[in-house]
Amino acid sequence: MNMIHKRLIGLITDFGLRGWHYVTAMKAVIIGINPKARIIDIHHHITPYSIIEASFIIKTVYKLFPHNSIFVIVVDPGVGSSRKIIALKTKSNHYFIGPDNGIFWVAFDKNEIKECVAVQNDEFYHKPVSNTFHGRDIMAPIGAYLSKGISLFEFGKEFEPKNLITYPITYEVFTNNKTIICTIQYIDNFGNVVTNIPINNNKIEGTKLKLNKNSLMTLIIDENEYQGNFQFQYKNTTLNQLIFIKGSSNYLEISMNQESAAKKFNLHTGDTVKIKL
Repeated sequence: MNMIHKRLIGLITDFGLRGWHYVTAMKAVIIGINPKARIIDIHHHITPYSIIEASFIIKTVYKLFPHNSIFVIVVDPGVGSSRKIIALKTKSNHYFIGPDNGIFWVAFDKNEIKECVAVQNDEFYHKPVSNTFHGRDIMAPIGAYLSKGISLFEFGKEFEPKNLITYPITYEVFTNNKTIICTIQYIDNFGNVVTNIPINNNKIEGTKLKLNKNSLMTLIIDENEYQGNFQFQYKNTTLNQLIFIKGSSNYLEISMNQESAAKKFNLHTGDTVKIKL
């Protein structure tokens, strides 16, 4: 049995429930090319057009997948424009196909990318190609052909990762006054607000700033200050209490016990906030 043909293909889109037929169309194209492909729905409820949210989902899940898994990302507000479609391979041997609109620039450190091409070879497209649905007609078929063992470089010309489109995302650490200006990457179904502050061994990664249990922290939004404590878990907190916690993705989260911190403080993905330790 050829295990190459049974490689996993994960789908990430912003199509939502009312766009599920778009997801189905992509799956139909993939199966038409490789009937043995195993397709996984990773996320189809990305906030429409949210580059930051899509990037967060990518970087938090892909390393959990087996080597040689393939990910097709269709969060593509520039569909039909001159923006490039990128296919790349990471050093961990995972493959990605998606628009060059900042998603990959946010999701990966440039030294994580091993191979990268700008997709150009229309021999592999599903035709006719729609100006509004490159997910079905270009990205899905590229993912399917990858799952059959076609080389990345068959799809287009080599592309330097340093030339990927950038995306504005704020992260500044001021160690002298222990203040961090950060960006909200994601808000989950419970209203937990995931920042882009990385935590490693209960320290702010890359700094000497340590997070101790019950240490006082301040959330600053438009000069309004809200105080809470850093906690390792929810069980010792009171209902509706503002806390700061290391989430499962190893980023600092702004949270409340059984209440939505996002609604309480009117926070949204892409917002910039300030946190003082």
